[in-house]
Amino acid sequence: MSIIDNQAQGNVRDFDRRLRALEHASNMNSAAIGRGGIRVHSGGVITIENGGLMVTGTAEIIGRLIASGLVTFIGDVVISGPLDVSGTVDVSGVMTVLNDLEIASGGLFKAGDIELRPDGSAKFGSMEIDPSGKITSGSATINPDGSATFGEFTIAANGDLQSDGSLDINGPATLNSDLTVAPGKTIKLGDLTLENTGAGGGVVNFPNGSVSSTPTLGMLIVSSVALELAAPNLKLSGLPTTTGVEPNLYMDGSGNIKRIIP
Repeated sequence: MSIIDNQAQGNVRDFDRRLRALEHASNMNSAAIGRGGIRVHSGGVITIENGGLMVTGTAEIIGRLIASGLVTFIGDVVISGPLDVSGTVDVSGVMTVLNDLEIASGGLFKAGDIELRPDGSAKFGSMEIDPSGKITSGSATINPDGSATFGEFTIAANGDLQSDGSLDINGPATLNSDLTVAPGKTIKLGDLTLENTGAGGGVVNFPNGSVSSTPTLGMLIVSSVALELAAPNLKLSGLPTTTGVEPNLYMDGSGNIKRIIP
């Protein structure tokens, strides 16, 4: 049985039938693309709704890859060119950097309590390092010029030491220069005390006496015998007495001693 093509009737109805079939057809469930590939041009896009894109071979992107939302990489990720990240990057595994790691201005490298900043400053727990190299931790400060402060103890850049507290030295100490004691202050060596009384005077105190230096020099030998020098007089008190000798010194009732000239 043959089909007669009536040229007078035309094929508009057939085109309409085919168009309606395309309009009401179900979405394509599967398709295969051969070597010719597929090209999307003139602003067209490929939209994946309620599905996914699985590449078991190689996906090569020559232009830009814009990804928003959660991006998950499983396995090795090799990036051979520049990588600009403007958001947060969470790395839960081991990351190995085989070349320089540069943090631009305004950035921050943070690992636990450690912070490294592009301006040269850093933080290691409670210890801060500012861009000039100054180190601060609690009440301790170390300056780039060599000076430092440890609580009430200060070390100047020239090596001078100043402490507002006590200084205990348990080992040997060698002093190769002068030791200056402020007026009214003392140096204690066991039961021996050296005191700066000011105005050019001083006192050395012993357990049973003292030696003092003032504009009128006085010396206390023991608690019962005293030697006082008050130029031009010499005064003794508390001396024992004797008889049967020719005197060559005279001491008045006040204890002033004078030489007898024959």
